[in-house]
Order: sequence, then C-alpha cells, then structure tokens
Amino acid sequence: MRNTLLGLALITLGCATFAANPINVMVKPLGETHSGSPLPIEIPAKFNLPPGQNLTAIVIVHGSAGLDSRGTFHREYLVENGFAVLELDMWSPRAVTSLASRPRSTLDTLPDVWGAWNFLAKNPNINKDKIVIMGFSWGGVNAMATAFGKKSKNPPIELSNAKFAAHIAFYPVCDVWVKNGIASRSVDLSTPTGAPVQIHNGTRDDYDTAPNICESLKTAHPLMPIELLMYEDATHGFDSANAQAVQFFDPVAKNGKGGQVKVIGDERARSRAKASVLDFLRRSLPRS
Repeated sequence: MRNTLLGLALITLGCATFAANPINVMVKPLGETHSGSPLPIEIPAKFNLPPGQNLTAIVIVHGSAGLDSRGTFHREYLVENGFAVLELDMWSPRAVTSLASRPRSTLDTLPDVWGAWNFLAKNPNINKDKIVIMGFSWGGVNAMATAFGKKSKNPPIELSNAKFAAHIAFYPVCDVWVKNGIASRSVDLSTPTGAPVQIHNGTRDDYDTAPNICESLKTAHPLMPIELLMYEDATHGFDSANAQAVQFFDPVAKNGKGGQVKVIGDERARSRAKASVLDFLRRSLPRS
C-alpha cells in the first residue's frame, strides 16, 4: 500500500513538474508565406501541458523583439491556471536579430501560427475547439489577422475548418486595421470568424497615430465581438518586465510612415492585464 501511494505521489509530482516547466518541441509550419519569402522547415516552441483532458490551449506569438519577458509572464500564470501553452520562437530559425531582418510582412508568420494550431489540435488531451491565440505587437497583428479569418497562403487541407476559439491581441497597432490601414489592404476585413477578441493597448502607444484609434475598431468592425482595454499612460510593450525605458525607430509605426517608439514595463498594467485575460478566457470559451 505504501509503495502504491508513493508511486501515485511520484506520478502526480511528475505531472506537476511537466506542467510548470516547458519542454522544447518543434512545430511544422502549414501553408506558404504571403510574400513568397522562404519558410523555415520547423519552428522551435516551448510547450506546457498540464494534466487532464479536454484542455484549453493558448498559442503565444512574440513581438519583433522575439522571445522575452512578456511571453514568460503570460505563460507562467496561464499554466498555473490549468491552460496548456505553446510559445513559438519564430525568429531563431529565420536568423532575425534586428527590426531590419524581420520577415517582409506580418502575414509571413501565419504558417507558424497555423502550424501551432495544428500541433495542439492533434494532441488527444487538448480540445481543438478551445485553442486560443495570444500575441504581442507583431504577434498581436497575427492574432487580429486570424480573427478576420486569414490563413497562410495555399493552406493545406488540415486547415480547411481550422479557427481559433478566441483572440487576445496586445497592442496590435490598431490603426493598421481601420479603413486605409496597411493591414486592411491585405486582409479581407469583411469575413471575421465571429470568435471573441480582446485587445490590450496603452494610451501612450507610439505605434498608433492617435491614442483613441483602438476605440474606432469596435464601430469599424461591428461583426467582430471586440473587448477593448486601454491602460492609462501605458506604452507599447507595457507588459514587459523591463522598468527602464527603451526607445527605437520602427518604419512600420504610424500606419507605415515610421516613427520613434518608447517601450517601458508597467507593473500595474501588467497585473490588470493578467486578471483581464483570465476573466476573458473563462467567459469566452465553450463549456464543453
């Protein structure tokens, strides 16, 4: 009896450790890039799989800086709350080391995103109808594009009926999604999937042309169930752990006209975002 209990305790401990500590996996991108640029054969990712069945899973898509404290922050509390998490590393296989070496278009990483969806959908412990995408900046644009039903170019049959159950977009450069925005020119904005969208943005986000531009998305896209959270005095990348301000020039800021962008972590906004994400997931996902 004692040995049986000890064995069960070790199994439980092993499952808890596996859930808390990610394992390294490789994800196969699906489809082609929209610009025709080369596509890596595989994308490295960190995968957390809590014990249980019918799990909800979150795909985390990083920003232009690549893997950083933002992904770690969100991944840790999501796993603690029982969500499976797959955090992509899209830059290392592309040798991206600066803004200048990013892919030509944010749409060029959609094969990575949909490959991640397929990776999770094939896991027997995960409910393919409860796969969510969360992205920051570049990744936030991917989260928005998929909310409008955008797939990879020439998507394979595995993606015929694929959709994310919900979309969480952190500072997705809101003004690229309004009329004449640079993203609206390449994404069919008339066919949203209907899945709920939660947008997090700071009132001092330098990427946007105006601080109230995100508010206009709700009226510009009435078919999309958008929930918007604005964080007073927060900048782009406010959920970073970096308390020191970083400033840089990005040619895609200000709706493609370019501009200086300031990024600084905001602990209060981070805490509020965490609570809001968890609440959104509980309210928005199917019960089954």
